[in-house]
Amino acid sequence: MKIEKRIKLNNNNYYIEVDVEYKNKFLYLKNYHDDHYDGGNFSNLIEKIEENYTLDKAMSYDKDIGLMADVLYIYERIPFLSGITDFYISSKDNIVYAKGYISKEEIEKYIKENNINIRRNNNFKLGDGRTWKI
Repeated sequence: MKIEKRIKLNNNNYYIEVDVEYKNKFLYLKNYHDDHYDGGNFSNLIEKIEENYTLDKAMSYDKDIGLMADVLYIYERIPFLSGITDFYISSKDNIVYAKGYISKEEIEKYIKENNINIRRNNNFKLGDGRTWKI
């Protein structure tokens, strides 16, 4: 199953996609440390990321491509994501007029090919805010 949640960084809107699966009647993050999924904790994490976001922090990942700067900023803080969708809303008629998607695999490839320093958080637990890197 896939779950998507919106995150807004300044004027940019994204949807974070997460793969989950049921095990013994509970939802778990699929392909990520067998961690229990909790939508409330995920919403809290997103809220903290939005509150602490600055363009300078994002640009430290990629000075040339603003989209990738934001993607990498999100990825470092939400390591269990499966992909990120970006979308743009027309101010003229208030509907989505462009949409893009990047998978976790494509993000990892970009990091490797461009020698980007990502602080890996191997101790991350969605249910433990003390492990979050905000």
